[in-house]
Amino acid sequence: MNRAELRFTLRLIPFLDSVEGFEDGLVKLADRRWLAWHPDVVSALFRNDRALRHPPSRTLSPLLGNRSVLWLDGAEHTAYRRTLTPLLRGNRYQALVDEVVERAIAELPSDPVGLAAWTRTLTLRIIGRIVFGVDDDELLAAFTRWLDRRLGSRVRTLAHRYLARGTTRFDPDLDRMLLHRARTAEPPALAACLPEEDLRDQVVSLLFAGHETTASATAWTLYWIDRTPGLAEELTDEALLDATIAESLRLSPPATLAGNRMSGEGMVITPSIYLAHRRAATYADPHVFDPGRAQPPPGAFFPFGGGVRRCPGKDLALLEIRTIVTALLRHRHVRLSPADCTPQLRGAAMAPPPSLAMVATCRR
Repeated sequence: MNRAELRFTLRLIPFLDSVEGFEDGLVKLADRRWLAWHPDVVSALFRNDRALRHPPSRTLSPLLGNRSVLWLDGAEHTAYRRTLTPLLRGNRYQALVDEVVERAIAELPSDPVGLAAWTRTLTLRIIGRIVFGVDDDELLAAFTRWLDRRLGSRVRTLAHRYLARGTTRFDPDLDRMLLHRARTAEPPALAACLPEEDLRDQVVSLLFAGHETTASATAWTLYWIDRTPGLAEELTDEALLDATIAESLRLSPPATLAGNRMSGEGMVITPSIYLAHRRAATYADPHVFDPGRAQPPPGAFFPFGGGVRRCPGKDLALLEIRTIVTALLRHRHVRLSPADCTPQLRGAAMAPPPSLAMVATCRR
């Protein structure tokens, strides 16, 4: 492993910051491996995505399984997306999201709570209801403990990735609980639409992908609203709310990378969401939070990935972010602390640190 790839692996965000000024939007990580964020390169990758392979993440595949829809290619991947995309359309779940969000806000204590942990618990409840059709906080708490043991710190993530290479990191007891819930929920929910032979990997993938990045995006949106004086009072304007969410997704994308693409000759290119969203040639004052920005060009804004790997739950995620932010600001005065907010990596996902606390007091 050369110096560039070592820095990319061990200190991802500092490495990304160090190459941000590369005008060609490309950096070589290793022989036959590149990181790309130039919009023309990213657009070309996404246009030709069906002709490329999508190697699994070395961090996430031991957790989610080799049969996760995130790594499948060709006809199998297409079939799964045809099944899942209609079932993840946001407008199907507005009433469910409203119910879960209102309950979570009503349960908020007057004491400070960790913002990222609160949004993760909330979005996991939502996707749990969608996948299983019922509430099961005990099962979801077990899932969270399992995930945090593996992704809760960068040191643990790297230790699992490099010291236990080639082994799965499943929890047999948790898997039994997940499969039992998926098979027995009444009325049948999304899990009932999944093939039995892939059920474990797809359920875990849906729970993980269906809450982790949405939770981070929600937390970052609340962070930027808190850091922008007067903005919270103006967000009754739906267009401004959508622009605020989009600008948060630009400046603090919940995923730093958009997956690997491999050519038939074995060349691997990884699009960087983080760097594409901060490219000075695309965005004036790229580090400034500005909801009034103009629409970016193709290949410059892709917080939900792109090509055939574009997140099928995008509309659901945006629905959740809008609903949580609107309901929270309607019912509570929100204050965040401390001012320092160094991102925490969970795999390649970027969340606010556990130290960022929210105090939510009732409106009178």
